Amino acid sequence: MVVISVTRYVMAHYSDLASYLSDDIECFAFDSISNTNDYLAQLAFCTKTQVCITSEQTCGKGQYDRKWLSQKDTSIILSIRHVFPSNTPLSGLSLVAGLALVDVLEQYGISDLQLKWPNDVYFEDRKLAGILIENSLQGDYQSVIIGLGLNVDFNQNFQCETPWIDLKQITSTPINKLNLSKNLINKILKYFDIFKSNGFDEFYAKWAKVDYLLGKQVKHTNKAQLFSGTCLGVNRQGVLLVETQCGIKPIYSSEFLHLC
Repeated sequence: MVVISVTRYVMAHYSDLASYLSDDIECFAFDSISNTNDYLAQLAFCTKTQVCITSEQTCGKGQYDRKWLSQKDTSIILSIRHVFPSNTPLSGLSLVAGLALVDVLEQYGISDLQLKWPNDVYFEDRKLAGILIENSLQGDYQSVIIGLGLNVDFNQNFQCETPWIDLKQITSTPINKLNLSKNLINKILKYFDIFKSNGFDEFYAKWAKVDYLLGKQVKHTNKAQLFSGTCLGVNRQGVLLVETQCGIKPIYSSEFLHLC
């Protein structure tokens, strides 16, 4: 069994990643690092796209200062820093990154993936991947850092509060983490170019096909805005819409949103 696992899920040597990417992308590869998003954030600002990838992240983080748990050599853990003009509306950008991931995994024969607004990838009600976006204004530019964690080959005894799944449990297709990482980065950047020109509207129909929350009952627990209702999907800016007794409510953050 051990031999099969190693054969199907090849340990990545990320030092070669740069040779699979465009020459104008700066790549930083590590065996272990505290946090890939934080590493890119501390670099001096430049307009060049930058990628940080690691086999282990010791202080992973998710939305709203939650921890992102992983084990060494069991996940794809990477961040991309990409620059947008300061006047580019970024609403829906994390959704676009999720759609890029889904499209790449479909090339590996993985179907029935769903995206939980705004940043999680699910398979059969279990979390497969998460996306974290952080941005800052730099003069005439917005510097956006997109962090991605994708479960590939976890120890099955791994303990986590959130129900999880990995690629090993989903597909028999051989997975090479280096090749998959390259494909993910290139697809995300391709979709970002489309987003830069056309906004989320270009991806609106694609999102509707994989919307995990569509039709589900949710509650919003912020004391200043306490309500429950039914998810109607997103609008053409990527904002979640919830139908309540008091009308349709737009949701811009998932911090206080919970499934009923």
